Amino acid sequence: MMLITAVVVPSRVGVVRHALGLFGVRGLSMSRVFGAADGAPVEVYRAARRTASLAPRVRLDVLSPNDDMRDLVRVISRAATGSELELWVTRVDHLVRIRTGEVGLDAI
Repeated sequence: MMLITAVVVPSRVGVVRHALGLFGVRGLSMSRVFGAADGAPVEVYRAARRTASLAPRVRLDVLSPNDDMRDLVRVISRAATGSELELWVTRVDHLVRIRTGEVGLDAI
């Protein structure tokens, strides 16, 4: 089982979620995060100019069987086209849904 984590700009979240839904993903986790800003804009706060070094992003976490991992990475990267995207994959050795006691793929 694999955990796919993608960090995208907020404007692309809807497109990525729609693409994942078409692929058949039933659930995912989303979090608001901040990431390094390329070409950081200059802001004025209390008459002082400063560079915003962090920009808002959305982190999406999706669990997938090993067989679907490459396809899901491709779906996410195509849906987030034209935006900043960070994507990484982590192997999950053991998964337990605490509420029901399900383990492995049944817990997804």
